[in-house]
This record gives sequence, structure tokens and C-alpha cells, in this order.
Amino acid sequence: MINICICEDEKTEQELLLEYLNNIFKDMDILFSVEVFSSGEELLENYSDSMDLILLDIQMEGLNGMDTARKIREIDEKVEIIFITSLVEYVLEGYEVRAYRYLLKPIKYEDLKINVSKCIEEINLRNKYIIINEQGQKIKIDTSEITYIEIQKEDLTIHKLDKAYNIKGTMNGIEKEINSPRFFRCHKSYLVNLEYIRTIKQYIAILENKEEIPISRYRFKETKEKFFDLIGDKLC
Repeated sequence: MINICICEDEKTEQELLLEYLNNIFKDMDILFSVEVFSSGEELLENYSDSMDLILLDIQMEGLNGMDTARKIREIDEKVEIIFITSLVEYVLEGYEVRAYRYLLKPIKYEDLKINVSKCIEEINLRNKYIIINEQGQKIKIDTSEITYIEIQKEDLTIHKLDKAYNIKGTMNGIEKEINSPRFFRCHKSYLVNLEYIRTIKQYIAILENKEEIPISRYRFKETKEKFFDLIGDKLC
């Protein structure tokens, strides 16, 4: 089940988006639910952390879509956001709230379908877990929360933004278990989640929390390519 909300203050646009979404998900044979809100204030008052995707109009009366997105990001880091706008000038501003997808009015069915399909791919990648055994305790970890993994001999450290787990294992084994294109072996001792890279310098990946991950000389070019492919895919 994919949970979607439409936040759009024009009734005709609401109806058009609902029609398009019904056709898109019927073609995909995926169950979905939709809530419709007419203002940013209404969306925030009724916001649920089970939301997967928001179609958010930027130019609304009262709280505009960009400010609504900023408030949403304070409580939800994961939800996918597609902005709807008549003005291209807002595109760069969206990076601040990690909204990489835009639909220009008048909305075209194929454009919406492409963007929704890519968001579903992201949602499916997020909803993956691994089970680890740390000091005899089994722990379920959401792979989308892992920033990087490092190994020293047979000691693996799984890093999240707020915590690290120490387990026994091999890098090849944990890489196969995660099995995600979002993770890349940038160094023989480091497996990095590309989603958390802010920038890449000479043989170093700098993460969003300012941690620095080494990149080997032999994997530097491919690491950059993987990182820029990820950004490019989100900007399409």
C-alpha cells in the first residue's frame, strides 16, 4: 500500500491529479490510498508519519508549498515530495527540503507517471531491513538509515546518524544482505550509502553529518559516477 496526499488549492487540479493517480496505479497493479488537502495548514494539522508521497503545490494562499515542506522535514525525513508549480525558478530552492522532483503546470499524465514510478522505487528501497546479532541480541535495522559500514579484520561497524552497531562478519556478506544500488563499496574497508553523501573531494566522501569516508584511488572515479548518477536520476 502506497499512502499519498495531494496538497493543492485548486479544485480542478485536485480532480485531475486524482484521475491520473487512479490510472497510474491501476496500470501498475499497486494498492494506494489518497488524502486531499487544500492548504499547507490543513496538511500539517492532519499529517501522518505513514505518508509515503506528497504532491505539493508551491503557490498556495497562506502557507505556501515550500514553507509547508520545510515544516514537514522537521518531523519526517523520509517522505517523498513532488512539487507542483508554474514557475521553474522554485526548482533550486527545493534542494533545501530534499525535494528533487517537479511537475510544471499544466500537468501531463506521462510526466506524473514517470515521477511517481521513480518515487515508488525509492520507497521500496527504503522499506528494506536487515537483522543483526549484537552481543546476543537480535536487532532490526532499516537499511535506509545506515550511513556507512566499515570493517577491521572481522569486526563490522554499522553506522547510523545517531548510533553504531558492532558485529562480527565480512564486508562481502553484509553487502550481499543489503543488496541495494544505493550502497557502494568505495574502499575495500568501507561500504557507503550514496544517499548520505553531501560532496566528494579528492579520495574523500563527505557525508551530511560532516563525517569523512575514505575512497580508494582505484574506486574514486566509479564512486563519483555512482554519486552523480543518483543525483541525475532524482533531477530527471
